Amino acid sequence: MTPTTPPTRIRRATPDDVPALTRWTSDDPVARIDADRLTAELRTGNYRPEWSWLAEQQGRPVGRALWWGRSDGDRPVTLDCLSTSTGGPAAVEIGAALVRAGLDAFGAGAPLEFIVDAAPTWASDPAAVEAVRWRHEAAHLGGFTRTTERVSFARTATDAKPPRPTRLRFAPADDETFRALFAAVATGSLDAHTNDVVARDGIDALADDDLDFYRSLPGDRQAWRTAHLPDGTTVGFIIPTRTAYDASISYLGVVPEHRGHGYVHDLLAEMTHVHHDDGQARIVGTTDAANTPMRAAFERAGFTVTRVRIVHAQ
Repeated sequence: MTPTTPPTRIRRATPDDVPALTRWTSDDPVARIDADRLTAELRTGNYRPEWSWLAEQQGRPVGRALWWGRSDGDRPVTLDCLSTSTGGPAAVEIGAALVRAGLDAFGAGAPLEFIVDAAPTWASDPAAVEAVRWRHEAAHLGGFTRTTERVSFARTATDAKPPRPTRLRFAPADDETFRALFAAVATGSLDAHTNDVVARDGIDALADDDLDFYRSLPGDRQAWRTAHLPDGTTVGFIIPTRTAYDASISYLGVVPEHRGHGYVHDLLAEMTHVHHDDGQARIVGTTDAANTPMRAAFERAGFTVTRVRIVHAQ
């Protein structure tokens, strides 16, 4: 006789489920939220029971989905951790149901993402390949529509700093100037998100969204700078802000007519100095795996690859 799989119940967590959420363990070789971090960030409101989902069979948890959001937010931003106690097709089925439940519950609003962080060498590890594969299938069956592989970098204040640029001048500017620059650098961009938004909604919508998004990040708006040649010609801009945890190379852009002259290195070097001069011990940054010029710039500026980030987006 072939055993039958018990029915799976997908439900939103409640405060009474916090012990079950924190006890959850996984052996998958991708990043996961452990009990200590979950406990700490339940206190800050970055994770919340009502932003968490459980899959159960016969009353026993067989899957967990944790969504992360800003502590002052009324809606999460990313699905940070998706795991199941099974593998293969069952993991895909349970994972897709957990994804779908969250997307349906959170409804319309800013596009949500599902992030899977893996080691830089994950593609050569069969177990990691499988962990990434089933989450990819679950993401798309559950409602995410596109996937981008990104590379995360970091450096510390003890790493050798790149030379500070001397051929550019940096100056503050108002929001309208930065909005125009967001639109200008979209042409010919190697960033998958930029190209997707432009194709779907147009450059004006992209510029509006980018301005709103980067203004919403932690950090000092007064640190944003436009970059100019000595004659005043604008070649690009930098936006040094923060993630929830670290100083960040949030955005830099070179306008199309000045690409090919290595200004990306000047912009990144300036951002590195801005953060370290402000006393920041660690700086992080991320770029698409396909964006080889930006990857080379990070390496030249003393950044080290810390992980590969697979981003599933709506």
